[in-house]
Amino acid sequence: MISILAPERRLLANSFSDGKPLGRLNDLVVDGKGGAYFTVGGVYYVGPTGAVRPVADANSIRSNGLILSPDGLTLYVTNNTSVVAFDVRPDGSTTNRRDFATLNGDDGGDGMAVDSNGRVYVTASKGIHVLGPDGKYLGFIPTPRRPISLAFSGPNKKTLYVPMMGAVGPNGREWTSPEGVRNTAMTIYKIQMVSEGFKGRPK
Repeated sequence: MISILAPERRLLANSFSDGKPLGRLNDLVVDGKGGAYFTVGGVYYVGPTGAVRPVADANSIRSNGLILSPDGLTLYVTNNTSVVAFDVRPDGSTTNRRDFATLNGDDGGDGMAVDSNGRVYVTASKGIHVLGPDGKYLGFIPTPRRPISLAFSGPNKKTLYVPMMGAVGPNGREWTSPEGVRNTAMTIYKIQMVSEGFKGRPK
């Protein structure tokens, strides 16, 4: 289900055009025009009227995280070991799918964020990869655990908050779960940045 909470609460969409439920959404970014892009197997766009349109289906992409460029004209989507990009049209539809960058041999591309200069930050198995707006690989931020998402926030948006898999319990030991039960314990780390997150939308 995708809902708008403000300025008034409104259901935007809870099913695909064929009536099939959206299922368990993974990631979402709003476009500032009343619509949003989201991943759930594939990549989709829901417009202001609630109509859901495909960007890339699950057979053609291994999607997880996604983010828009600061100007809203490019949509970036993780594809396991790489990032693909799409041009965004005024009506929210996309075109010109292309390979944008690789994750320097890493896999498990997940959550994404963008800073005020258009640099793209991508979480993956080994840490956070930083890509230029032209797709050039700029560097790597190592993390103590596997990061799965990230967002700029705090004063001047110069703090990067990064949820990572695993946690230490009250007894000071690594949190574990019984055999057969998925361990979803997480810890949120914060990283003080020199770069500033894009202030034009929440993420």
